[in-house]
Amino acid sequence: MQHLQWWTDFVTWQVDALPMVLVTVVRANGSTPREVGATMLLRFNFQQQWQQSDTIGGGHLEFQAIDIAKAMLSEMETCVRRIERFNLSARLGQCCGGVMWLLFEKILPSAITSDLSAILQAWRAGQRIGRKVSHQYVSTWQTMDIEQQPSFEFHSGSSEEWQFSQQIKPYAMQVLICGAGHVGEAIVRCLLPIGVRVKWIDSRDDIFPSDLLQQVQCITTDTLHAEIEQFDRSGAILILTHDHQLDLQLCFTALKPTAKPFAYVGMIGSKSKRAIFEKRMQVRGYTPETLQHLVCPIGVEGISSKQPAMIAIAVVAQLLQVFDVKK
Repeated sequence: MQHLQWWTDFVTWQVDALPMVLVTVVRANGSTPREVGATMLLRFNFQQQWQQSDTIGGGHLEFQAIDIAKAMLSEMETCVRRIERFNLSARLGQCCGGVMWLLFEKILPSAITSDLSAILQAWRAGQRIGRKVSHQYVSTWQTMDIEQQPSFEFHSGSSEEWQFSQQIKPYAMQVLICGAGHVGEAIVRCLLPIGVRVKWIDSRDDIFPSDLLQQVQCITTDTLHAEIEQFDRSGAILILTHDHQLDLQLCFTALKPTAKPFAYVGMIGSKSKRAIFEKRMQVRGYTPETLQHLVCPIGVEGISSKQPAMIAIAVVAQLLQVFDVKK
């Protein structure tokens, strides 16, 4: 699963019309801290404070990359696109042993011609985004219908002539959270930094934290079951409401036998709550095989704390395991 904070920040920061530098791994041989396509975004803000979004692996490699980016932003370097090769040996202060090629691209406000806000919305809706850049041409961004692997090519045997294409894939993990209580909020705040498409629903008015309204799709509705029925079957359902009877009704919906079950259905509660629910669902015709898809209690084993933040960590770790296996 890829973490793409740089991409959302890139769209947000470009509104400020300040120069930025994208540093992208375009080639990696041997053992390296990040994969091809890993990107970080760098700039000086209006107060001349240094800002960094995302990482290409940390350590001395990243320190050197930052120094190059600062020089480019300070106009000490006239080249706006360049490729640098880094040997990750002890000489660099790294012990990975591999080799990485990094693309440094200085993004000037005038160079952004696409409507990045619309492209970001398309990406959040599940669309793939393609980036193309070369020694001659600045990065261009557009939606794509087919999946492609990153591509880096040298031309005519010269390292001065190259082109690179990169695909920004939508996040594989989608989560529908039913219930905006303390645990639901803690899980949302834990999911956001790792880049998960979150849909958050509750029947109560004005229950969602104001600072999350712009980051998460928050819906107040009296028909939570309808949101579950319409949700992507490749996603995860978390049932965390304030009402046990409502939890049961949502379990009926989430576990309704279909050709394709949800990737994960989890409900907050104890083993005794699960046992009671299983009996009531069996009366309604739900088979033991179907009920095995219900995760309750939720979260990885070995974490007994009932603090919302602790529960959130355990649940998110479990979701990562589920989606990594599916990947």
